Amino acid sequence: MNTNSVIIKCNKYGLIVILDENLPFEELIKDVEDKFKESAKFFKNAKMAMTIRGRSLTQAEEKQVVETIVDSCGLHILCIIDEDRKEELLFHQAVDKAMEEKDAEDGWFYRGTLRSGQVLESEHSIVIIGDVNPGANVTSKGNIVVLGSLRGIAYAGATGDRNCFVAALVMKPIQVKIADKMARSAITKRVDDAEYKLDPKIAYVKEDHIYVKPISQEILGELSV
Repeated sequence: MNTNSVIIKCNKYGLIVILDENLPFEELIKDVEDKFKESAKFFKNAKMAMTIRGRSLTQAEEKQVVETIVDSCGLHILCIIDEDRKEELLFHQAVDKAMEEKDAEDGWFYRGTLRSGQVLESEHSIVIIGDVNPGANVTSKGNIVVLGSLRGIAYAGATGDRNCFVAALVMKPIQVKIADKMARSAITKRVDDAEYKLDPKIAYVKEDHIYVKPISQEILGELSV
């Protein structure tokens, strides 16, 4: 195995995989398999967003890379974040803004999917690397960012701070509450995760109402934390 052909890094957005741009793809895939087999104990059953750097891939090649990673270590890849897409860069900025607290330890991360009946509570802002399924509940005194699909209940600004927000890569919540304001989604038929398309959105309070809109530089500029 070429030890430098596949480099794995993790950051607050999820997993970064850096691929050699010159190695023949067939050899690269073998190196991807070997690299992630070595890390299987760390990644097994983890749920993360992933960014691929260093090499341009066709859709078929990207699919093969993802399937190789999943088969090699049991990692569940929630989505591929394309750094060239404007909306996903803005989502990165939303994560940064969510964690802009007075002390570095005030923001924290939760890795895993919250299933029906599970409750997650935080004194500070939180980034969830996973999904929030229907029937799950997340409450934070700060901001909430979901690097996955939000289909349960999210309550940000639990102590009454209307400046807090909720953001998700897939925004399909049953209910969103920010401080003393609440918004409910219309009841829709259940849809499998695979049918959800990446569509980063943010929920925030403005003029006494909760708005849910695609993330934009303008909206992020209006928010204060």
